Amino acid sequence: MKKIIILSFALLCLFSCSSSDGDIVDPDTGEVVLPGDGDGDGDANAGGGDSGGNSGSGGDNSGGGDGEAKDPIIGTWNLFLGTDEVEVNDCLKKTTFIFNEDKSYAQIEFNDTNGNCEEIVNVTGEWTNKGNDTYELRRDGFTSGPNVPFQFSDDGKSMILIGKTYNRQ
Repeated sequence: MKKIIILSFALLCLFSCSSSDGDIVDPDTGEVVLPGDGDGDGDANAGGGDSGGNSGSGGDNSGGGDGEAKDPIIGTWNLFLGTDEVEVNDCLKKTTFIFNEDKSYAQIEFNDTNGNCEEIVNVTGEWTNKGNDTYELRRDGFTSGPNVPFQFSDDGKSMILIGKTYNRQ
């Protein structure tokens, strides 16, 4: 009987979930990173287009009706400035996030490899506004994703995401 109780407890601990399941953390910086497989196999389609618009930041104010403010994340964003460790060249500036009003998103990343600008990530998924400028980015085929903090400029023309600055197209 003692063995059954210990085994049951061990299984319970093994299969329990926490609210941070799905968060991908950079071991060097401790920051939450975005989902993306980085294998460059183009396993997802970018799709979407620029929905434009911005009304500031805050809670989940993504509406589609008349008079309702759009969520500040909606639009097409291109990489503008990298972190201290990453210089942004013309190739990296092709890196794009597209956040649509229907709460779908596309993430397309480029990298300069031996002088060749190559697409290294192309994924799609769904975004959810969790409030306080934090969004869950759930990649297609996954049931959860990381909660990622965003910082939006007051004019809505730029956002900071994991230390990188993106400008609205």
